[in-house]
Amino acid sequence: MEGDLPTEFYRKKSEIRVRVNLTLLAMSFTLFTFISALNAQMLRDNVFLALQLTLAIPLIISSIFARSKLTYTKRTKKWSDYGFYTFIIAYTFLINSVGIILSYVISFNIAIIFFLLNIGGALTYSMLDISEHKDNIKKRVKKDWIFILGVIVLGILPAALSS
Repeated sequence: MEGDLPTEFYRKKSEIRVRVNLTLLAMSFTLFTFISALNAQMLRDNVFLALQLTLAIPLIISSIFARSKLTYTKRTKKWSDYGFYTFIIAYTFLINSVGIILSYVISFNIAIIFFLLNIGGALTYSMLDISEHKDNIKKRVKKDWIFILGVIVLGILPAALSS
């Protein structure tokens, strides 16, 4: 694909990913506004929550720009990788923010169920993807490793500390 103009497949894939990112961006803004209006102290009390929630927004925007560029660039690998990494970090931050809020507002037990379900969902997706495309194993391991490590270190541990 590198060096060629994007095919219709990659254009469609890019459009879908941009729409997913736009939805996550709307969720991030809504969550940030909701917390700021109802309990801004929660953001002041938990630096992990404040940082991850606020950093998710520009990271999602960067992912949107990168993924929309895929529709007209010849260097798709570079833009696809950048879009992916900004997306996975932003997505991890957003999941962590929700989990930390659950721990803060409800309980750590509910938050841990939320975190584990997200990790399980990612692993299930990867297993299905690998069963369909055996050559995706290295890519899926790398993607899952980033997500799971991010959830454990920046989500579960801070949630445990805030509960």
